[in-house]
Amino acid sequence: MNTRNRTSPRGTVLMASVLLLTLLATLGMAMLSSSLNENTIARNDINAQRALAVAEAGTAHARQVISAAISTTSLDVRLSGATTTNPWRTLYIMPPSTDPLTNYAALGTGNGTYSVQVSNNLAGYKGNLYPAETLPTADVDKLLWIESVGTYGNASRTVRVLVNFVNVVDPPAAITLVDGANPTQLTAGFTGNSFLIQGGDSTPPDTTGACGSQGAAKHGISTNSLSSNNVIANALSEQQEDNIEGQGFIAGAKGSDPRGSYTNNGTYTRGQLQALATSLLSQATPIPAGNNSSDFGTAANPGIFKATSDVTLLGNGKGFGILVVTEDLQMQGNFKWEGLILVVGKGSFHVTGSDSIAYGAVLVANTEQSGTTSLEVAGNGGVYYSSQAICRVKNMMPSSSVIAWQQRW
Repeated sequence: MNTRNRTSPRGTVLMASVLLLTLLATLGMAMLSSSLNENTIARNDINAQRALAVAEAGTAHARQVISAAISTTSLDVRLSGATTTNPWRTLYIMPPSTDPLTNYAALGTGNGTYSVQVSNNLAGYKGNLYPAETLPTADVDKLLWIESVGTYGNASRTVRVLVNFVNVVDPPAAITLVDGANPTQLTAGFTGNSFLIQGGDSTPPDTTGACGSQGAAKHGISTNSLSSNNVIANALSEQQEDNIEGQGFIAGAKGSDPRGSYTNNGTYTRGQLQALATSLLSQATPIPAGNNSSDFGTAANPGIFKATSDVTLLGNGKGFGILVVTEDLQMQGNFKWEGLILVVGKGSFHVTGSDSIAYGAVLVANTEQSGTTSLEVAGNGGVYYSSQAICRVKNMMPSSSVIAWQQRW
């Protein structure tokens, strides 16, 4: 038999084995490469998340540094040297110094670093809620952008926050009114001739826990536009004007010598008060809607309270602390509140009781997209500015609040 054309199986098996081994090696290398790539991607992702956390730490540290020294180091000082083309300035712990808040090493070796700079808000944010400032070096509204670059390993992330450093523990008046969104902006009504809005510094009825000493008088009512100041002037009769007591005046609709202490010396914006209210609402204790004659807090243990529906405080009840209201607030009967009252949202405040009085300060602003800020005063009550009642709650106020957050890259 002729066997020369018969193929040897040993050659075929060898070739198949070589091909199989090559294929397996290729697959193995591909799987190893894929595994290495996945590990690299995972490590980069973890580093990116850590870099973002480090950047956030930088913004938090910056807020603390600025707030802690704001009474001695103004925001203008922080912005010194800024220009329109280069508005960002390195943040120093105590400017001028050689101690910038850059590459902060206190996080510890291997935990990343951050660098921080600040800028005035030269562009408006959310329309007229946060209008733009004019000059890069001159702060008026106590708003700053803070930019923090966090690095961890080979990753870098940048965060910007718009921060509100407004301080309402030193208000310009017993009642501070901020224009609403509508062109009319403010409505006001005064009934009778027995009410009193007192800008002179008063001692609160309960001095337990009160602190500080009486200071200079504030205005009775402060508005933040000439048109709103004229609304107050036109709502007051000549007999009622001297029921608004306090320091001097700025001429309004009634000419150069109104007897009442009401003025246009606006300090706050709608957005700033809303941002402050938002930061307080998250930690506030709700009070029931409708009529309330209960006590809220004590002089020795004041609290933060909120009303997110229409509420009427009446009877012989007492409140101590900070009250944030987002709807309509009415004070009737003999109800007394000692501390700060912040009325936002609907921005409607009525004190009309037989002897209902708020000691401290009241700030009112309609912060909705439409609507007017509203004030009504009647009866024998009113609002008495009291620095001692405010001092009692000042440590409960946030030192700053974040308005906007952006991750830049």
